Amino acid sequence: MTAIAKISGIVRRTILVAALAAAAPAIAQDGTAKVPKEVVDFGIDLGLADQIAKNCRRGFRVNRPYEKAWVRTFEKKYGSSPAWMELELDQVISQREAQDVAIAYIQRRDIVVTDGKTWCAAGKAEVAEKTRIGKLLIAR
Repeated sequence: MTAIAKISGIVRRTILVAALAAAAPAIAQDGTAKVPKEVVDFGIDLGLADQIAKNCRRGFRVNRPYEKAWVRTFEKKYGSSPAWMELELDQVISQREAQDVAIAYIQRRDIVVTDGKTWCAAGKAEVAEKTRIGKLLIAR
């Protein structure tokens, strides 16, 4: 499993974990491995796109070819098994940091977590603004 797959898998488990990008660049607790900021940022964008797709099922799905293109780019740049790929999430970002970033995104996009319409509105805004999150979404 690639580092991106690990990060995005973790990110997909919860909205809070989707806030992974707060680390810049993340340093393992033992100080030995750095997760490049661009990898962490991609992990959060992918996680947020996935949350939008899951909470706006009729509106969006994740653009897997675009995701895979990014993964290939990172593998070319960092190799298929960099040292930081083995880090656990809590070595990359604290739960508090993840929570803070997730809350900031939810507030910025005016999302009501239990209201799918607000997730759909967030997805539409991301697509309209041509953000990376928007490019990771495909309208149904």
